[in-house]
Amino acid sequence: MNLFRTFRGRKYLQRTLISFILVVILLAIASYLLNVNARGKVLRLQNEADLKLLTQINYNIENMNGIVKNLAVSLFNDDELIAVKAGADYKQSVLKIDRLDRTVAESPYLHAIAFYNPKQKRYFSSLNHGMDNDLFYAELSRYKNEHPNVPKLQLIPLDLDGGSDIDVFAFFIYDGPSLGSVNDNVLILTVKPDWMLDNVKTLNRLAERENDGLFIADGDGRVLIESDNDRPDLQGMKSAVLQRIANSASTLDDFNYTYEGTKYKITYLSQGLNNWKIVSVRDYDAVLGSVRQMKWTEIIVTISVVLLAVLLSIYFSLRLYKPVGQLYSLVRPDGREPEQVSDEMSIIAATYKGMRDKLSLLEQEQASQINIARAYHLRSLISGSESMAEPELLQNKAQYGLDLAIPGAIRVAVVKLDGLEALVAEQGTQAESLYGFAIANIGQELLRRSFSCEAADMRSGHLVFLVSGGSAELDELKERFGELQRTVKQFYRFSFTATLSRTFDRYQEITQHYKLALRHSDYRMILGKGSIIEPDMIKDNERNPEYRVPPELERQLTEGMRSGDRERTEEAISRWKEIIGGFSFENMFAAVLHMAITLSNTLSEMNHYHLNPLSVDLQAINRRILGAETLDEIGQVLNEVIGETFSQRQSGKEDKSQLIADTIKEIVGKHYADPDLNVQKIADMLKMNPVYLGQTFKAQEGETVVDLINSTRLAHARLYLEQKDLTVAEIMEKVGFGNESYFYRLFKRHYSVTPKEYRLKFSIDKHT
Repeated sequence: MNLFRTFRGRKYLQRTLISFILVVILLAIASYLLNVNARGKVLRLQNEADLKLLTQINYNIENMNGIVKNLAVSLFNDDELIAVKAGADYKQSVLKIDRLDRTVAESPYLHAIAFYNPKQKRYFSSLNHGMDNDLFYAELSRYKNEHPNVPKLQLIPLDLDGGSDIDVFAFFIYDGPSLGSVNDNVLILTVKPDWMLDNVKTLNRLAERENDGLFIADGDGRVLIESDNDRPDLQGMKSAVLQRIANSASTLDDFNYTYEGTKYKITYLSQGLNNWKIVSVRDYDAVLGSVRQMKWTEIIVTISVVLLAVLLSIYFSLRLYKPVGQLYSLVRPDGREPEQVSDEMSIIAATYKGMRDKLSLLEQEQASQINIARAYHLRSLISGSESMAEPELLQNKAQYGLDLAIPGAIRVAVVKLDGLEALVAEQGTQAESLYGFAIANIGQELLRRSFSCEAADMRSGHLVFLVSGGSAELDELKERFGELQRTVKQFYRFSFTATLSRTFDRYQEITQHYKLALRHSDYRMILGKGSIIEPDMIKDNERNPEYRVPPELERQLTEGMRSGDRERTEEAISRWKEIIGGFSFENMFAAVLHMAITLSNTLSEMNHYHLNPLSVDLQAINRRILGAETLDEIGQVLNEVIGETFSQRQSGKEDKSQLIADTIKEIVGKHYADPDLNVQKIADMLKMNPVYLGQTFKAQEGETVVDLINSTRLAHARLYLEQKDLTVAEIMEKVGFGNESYFYRLFKRHYSVTPKEYRLKFSIDKHT
């Protein structure tokens, strides 16, 4: 009592002792936290191991399924087994049984192979399956009769002996989409379930988990394979676990489940092969056994250490306190966390306009269908003249009235519209075909005054004229095309470039000269729009071996841009145009690409070293350069970029092109169903010039506004075809198309199939 009273009065002793004890307490808490952390880590590691095990099992099953599938397809299509598959000769069929026996013997998975021969109305199978053949065949026939829609090339559990267990997995393959749809030939491979069970047990043994339960169930909750079938007390738990897995949205997960007072750790993979579920069942206490053993060891060690530490703390506290105590006794010996239509007239006007457009397109369609066969044979002659026999050509000429003076002198002319992208952006995709039709008709009318002439739209952005007659007269063809250019320019306000071939006499050379003229047409880049190109005009370019621009010129350009010397930069661009104007087209195009890269690299470098980067869209600049048709246009683009760069460096103005493009996308996304939506209407909404708006969008996005409208409508039409039970006509009107033939043509160009074919193909893919 006196000792306790003395201790209560010794505050320094208390602090010293408490300091030691606090350290002991911290050590105890640290030990506890380490145990909790170890418990969590063990659970995570066990969970990862379980997930890997299930994934490996699923992979092994899928691998086995793939091997058996390939084997089934190989056997079903093996010509050597045709006698078993569909032969009428029983003896010949029996001779092939040995092949089936060898195949089964060589595979670790197979139980048996059976063919049903419809001609003999009997089964032929391997003989090493260890079952009575009649029982085996009867079970296969029963299953086929009870399941007329038996899946093809899928593992199907079968009970061959009438028990409750699954004896084999059957693998059916037959001709046609369904059993018996083409013929009654059937190949059935049966797979031993023991292989799967042995695989599961082997993986468990490798993971040192021989006592764990693991089972595989199908989509209906039927247990197919189980490693713990000697535990009938867990059957009820399996049903409940499968029901919980079926209600879960996760495909690979784990959870804890208590059954009859015992806690289990469940890990599952719910979307394996054929929608099978692979489930691992482990005793929760077994999972944490090592952790709990370590926990008790740590508790015993911790208690022992704490007791020893407390005793040592008291001892050292007393030892340390002794001089203090002595002094104290001397000093004081007695110490205490939708747009709507406004009115009826608007509806009538819109309906009338739609009907008028439909009738107009229908008339054009009917007129064009008359010339489909004629245009086909003419295009075939142009693209494959070397393979067309003369009798065939003369027959087509007589049958379709082709205006060709064959045999005789021939020249090929390739016509390309100038500024086609801008034209389509302003007037729509129909403008190209309409203007091509106009050029072909006017050209044939002018040329047929002196020559035999046929024109064909090659559907690749250009027209081809086949002009035939006297050699001397054909030499004047350049003047005639000049007259055609002036006529088209006067009435339609656009130009085109014509490329003429040399004169030749054999019609078999048409394709050769057409391809050469098409290649020469690219020299529009240096000769300019509205040119009439003849071979002699570009012979120097074709022979020029140069392909590189002098490095000093490139250095002058980059240094001029970096230094802000506009005059020097523009002089470099002018000299660059002059130099590459003498290259061959391929080298010229390579030089243009190099210039685009040089410009992009220079601008990127300038932005990298400036605190206020230039708001220049390098991708849009490259698209404009590569989309230009002439060197003058490329030079103009380069000068505009230089001007914009220097202007931004002086005034700091921001580029609004992206804002315009984003606004157009938003308008199209909201109003695509409006049949009157076009560039003009969008420009009216934004109070902008339609030509500027179209060019800005094209430069920014690399496509025209019309392309955006059509692609948006087609994307919604595709979704309607997939998700809605509407007619094609209803879908067409819902997405804003007013003409059915135009809708069909655009849809097929975009998706390579018609809307009806797309819906049929989607439905087939969805259900197979």
